[in-house]
Amino acid sequence: MWRAIVIALVVAIAAVAVAACGEAEPEGPPTFAAEPEMTVEELRPYSVVLTTSLGRMTFNLVPQEAPRAVNSFLFLAQEGYYDGITVHRVVPGVLIETGDATGTGTGNAGYTFEIEPPQQPYRRGDLVMANSGAPNSNGSRFYIILNDLTDAELPPNYTIFGRVKENHAPSLATLDKIGGVALGPGPDGETSAPVDEVTIQTTKINFGCLPSMTIYSGC
Repeated sequence: MWRAIVIALVVAIAAVAVAACGEAEPEGPPTFAAEPEMTVEELRPYSVVLTTSLGRMTFNLVPQEAPRAVNSFLFLAQEGYYDGITVHRVVPGVLIETGDATGTGTGNAGYTFEIEPPQQPYRRGDLVMANSGAPNSNGSRFYIILNDLTDAELPPNYTIFGRVKENHAPSLATLDKIGGVALGPGPDGETSAPVDEVTIQTTKINFGCLPSMTIYSGC
């Protein structure tokens, strides 16, 4: 009897060890080998709803002004890249920064692409690509602008790829909530990291209808 018990224990321990060895290592942030193929249609209206831990914001994208930035954002959003990501930086009265899966402000999705110069001044609620200051350094990180800005506050070197839904009070209320969170030191010592974590929970893209579409196509 005792021999049978010992054998059973040995088998059970071996099974646990095998199961442990078979567990996958935790995955890091997703990355992609290259900028996605251009599929954006410049005449199609696109909008995005960012559901955050502090509320929702709705933005209209501007593929006519920044096709590559919009195309990249749509690709990453559909891949779920932004879901669960943190707001890692807030500069009060200026901008919110997110889109970095590492939370350090230096990460990207594995590729970078050309900076498309802004065609208008930065306004409250604009979606703006972050970059490193070097050519072709747009990536996954982006800003949400907190107030109308002058060139002194943010030089016109960053791609505008979307704007908050006009006069949409819930979006603006959420923007103000995130812009007003308590801050502590970030990785570089700047007082800009939210003390309590703020996350983008989901990113939902809405594809509008092209002008040539009719009600017969479901539009």
